[in-house]
Amino acid sequence: MLKLLNNFIVDCSTSWWKTLLLILGFVGTISALMQFTAEFPAVSGGHEPFDMQNALTATDIFIQLATYTDQAFELYMRFQVVDYFFPLFGGLMMATLCAFSLRALSAKAYAVIVEKKLLLLFLVPTVFDWLENITLLWAVTAWPDQIQIAATLAVTAKMAKLATLFISQPVALILLITGLPKWLYMRVTSGSNTNTAS
Repeated sequence: MLKLLNNFIVDCSTSWWKTLLLILGFVGTISALMQFTAEFPAVSGGHEPFDMQNALTATDIFIQLATYTDQAFELYMRFQVVDYFFPLFGGLMMATLCAFSLRALSAKAYAVIVEKKLLLLFLVPTVFDWLENITLLWAVTAWPDQIQIAATLAVTAKMAKLATLFISQPVALILLITGLPKWLYMRVTSGSNTNTAS
C-alpha cells in the first residue's frame, strides 16, 4: 500500500495534468469548506465548525453542541464529507510538488527520498486530520450523550495535525520556491542548447 502510494506521488510529479488535478481538488474542497464555514454561525449559535477552531478544547465541543440547531447538525455532516477529501488532496499536492522540486534540485537526493518513501511524510497531517474527523463525528453523533474520550481524542488529533503542518508546510514551500526556478532555468537552457545545436 505504501509503495503504491509512493509511486502514485512520483507519477503525479512527472505529469502536469495529474498535478493540476490535485491542485484543483485541493482548491475545490477548501472552497466548499469555506462556504460551509461562512454559513455555519447562523445555525450553530455563532460558532464555526469544530475543525476550523485551532484553539478548540474538549469542553468547548459540548458547550457548542448545546447551541446547535437541527440545521447545524445537517450542515456539519456535509462539512465532514468534504473534509475527508480536503486533507487527502492537500497532502498529495504537497508531496507531489515536493517530489517535483526535489527532482530539479538534486537527482541524488530525490532518488534517496523516493527509495526511502519519505514523500509519504507529507501525508502524516492527513492521517491526523482524518483521526480528528472520526472522533469529532463520534462526539457529534453521540450527542446529547457527552463522550469525553471522543472529545479528548479529537482535540489531541487536532494538535498533532497542526504540529505536523507547522513542519511540513514550510518545508514544502521552501522546496517549491527553490526548485521551481531551477526547473525553469533547466528548461530554458535546455531549449537554448537544442536551438544552438540545430
